[in-house]
Amino acid sequence: MSCVLVYSRGTLFRECLAKTILDMKFVKDVRTVGNPGELPDAIREFKPDSLVVDIYSRNYGDDVLGSICANLAPEKIVLHTTRENKHLNYYNAVHGICHFVYAEDSVEVIKYSLEKCLSGGNGFMDDSFQGILTNRECEVLRLIALGKTSREIAEQLCISKNTVDTHRNKMLQKLNMANSASLVQFAYNTGLI
Repeated sequence: MSCVLVYSRGTLFRECLAKTILDMKFVKDVRTVGNPGELPDAIREFKPDSLVVDIYSRNYGDDVLGSICANLAPEKIVLHTTRENKHLNYYNAVHGICHFVYAEDSVEVIKYSLEKCLSGGNGFMDDSFQGILTNRECEVLRLIALGKTSREIAEQLCISKNTVDTHRNKMLQKLNMANSASLVQFAYNTGLI
């Protein structure tokens, strides 16, 4: 059983997220913090197994993340952000953080991602599948999972629609799957999106 600390300046988000996390089978206790100045003391006193940090909601500063990383190992930190955040690699390279959940996702996907991250899984795509799919196939799969049509994917990646369909068929063969719905589920399960 684990203890989780949630930091967000947004009261409603913080409380909803805390309730969602507390409903997870392996979580014993959840505490929340809304003031960045209280974070170091809360980490020392509560000694959380994991910390969910909302950097999507109001007034986030990188100094907050630096303070957190000074008091807690990066593998215990999950960042709530947006997929369009251009600094994900920065957070990973500078602070060592590799767990992310995204504001654009549905509640079910966020809950699934949190369960995976808080139970020790990876917020990035599982390493075991990186050798199976090519980088281009991963790009196509991510766009399929986001609901793009073959024509839209082709335009976005500057390839033909037939090439998109070929990538889709190769992924189905490589992963031994029957249809695109299975590919979408795979993308969610592996953290690709």
